[in-house]
Amino acid sequence: MRWLAAWLALAAGLWSPALVAEPQLHRVGVLFSAGSNTPGAHRLAEALAGLGYVEGRNIAYDIHAAGGRLERLPELARELVARRPEVIVSATEPAARALTAATHNIPIVLALIGDPVALGLTKSIARPTGNVTGFTTGNETVAAKRLQLLLEMVPTARKVALMWVPANAQHRLVEARTRQAAAALKVELLSLPVAAADDIPPAIAKAESERAGALLIAADPLTVRNRRTIIDQCLVRGLPAMQNYSFEVRDGALMSYGSDVGEDYGRAAVYVDRILKGAKIAELPFQEPTHIGLSINMRTARSIGLTVPRSLLARTDEVIE
Repeated sequence: MRWLAAWLALAAGLWSPALVAEPQLHRVGVLFSAGSNTPGAHRLAEALAGLGYVEGRNIAYDIHAAGGRLERLPELARELVARRPEVIVSATEPAARALTAATHNIPIVLALIGDPVALGLTKSIARPTGNVTGFTTGNETVAAKRLQLLLEMVPTARKVALMWVPANAQHRLVEARTRQAAAALKVELLSLPVAAADDIPPAIAKAESERAGALLIAADPLTVRNRRTIIDQCLVRGLPAMQNYSFEVRDGALMSYGSDVGEDYGRAAVYVDRILKGAKIAELPFQEPTHIGLSINMRTARSIGLTVPRSLLARTDEVIE
């Protein structure tokens, strides 16, 4: 019976808690153009937690944020790549360019990006050809719809201003398509290019002085980060403006039409999970938004003397009172 006792002792040792394998710790890099305390950042971690990833147990995040200083993105991208994460999550065209310059091997998932083919990030939407995939904002394709909705809100407008960032390659597409839509709708488009935060107040003042009846804001880290300035300037001048994201409307903007940032980062988490489980970038097609939503802030409308048309209100996904 000695052999049986020895076998049982050995078996007990093999199954002892000390010898149970620890879960693999996956390293995920994150690069933000703005700050790390954003709805997207919270949603990414929340969505990955829902997929079974517990920070410190089986996942570790290496987060770099440029704080709106886009000139820092190349350096931050190189630092992040040097940490050798298994996958990197990011958003916006400036961050995407910094990351693709820093690595051709580490998979990159973009939660928010314009037309990836037009931006040179891939040759195929359905089967990405590089190390980048993700979720498009649809900003170029909905540019005409944004203008149309803004004119429904302000039907008397005969001139509409567009604030955009020329350094953003996506914005050149947005500007061109908005100009086409303006011509079709028989309104004049006033171009307001901005390059820095200090350019924003003079640009809005120009819209007022040139009698623009409304303002379109193209989404960029610069315009989103300075949304408070844009909102306040528009309120003071009584200028109706269309933003891109619902959180801007919750902050006081009049209206927005675009994808949901939280949903975009939640979908990015699904791709991160698949990559950590062995999926290749080519197997993960770029995807368009599943829903484009309209949000309206009624208090802001009243404060600038606007009556929201019932036909527009009936199609609104979120109404802020």
